[in-house]
Amino acid sequence: MSMFDLLNQTAAADTDLLRKNNELVDVFSKARQVDFAFETVGRERAEDFAEFVNGKSYGTAEVTEVEAGRFRILVLITMPINQHLICSVSGFMLCLSRLFQIDYQGWGSVVQR
Repeated sequence: MSMFDLLNQTAAADTDLLRKNNELVDVFSKARQVDFAFETVGRERAEDFAEFVNGKSYGTAEVTEVEAGRFRILVLITMPINQHLICSVSGFMLCLSRLFQIDYQGWGSVVQR
């Protein structure tokens, strides 16, 4: 799949999640902790990605082993989730995931009222 297609697919998924949150009366302009999830095989690749994210202060990244040889990287960023902001950051996270050859799983946050 091309990068263009991946970005379109991610933007659609982001918008769908925003619609669901809107139904729950989420106040998008309220800052909250947003988690961006990634998965990969190989500890070194996961740790390299987390080190890069932490080193550039893009967020706070932590690596956990979810099963033997499979690692999850969770990047936490405190931010509002207005559509233009969350779609931009999510798109950037997708681009980083492609550079590091890891899988971007998407984002989530607790609904704010």
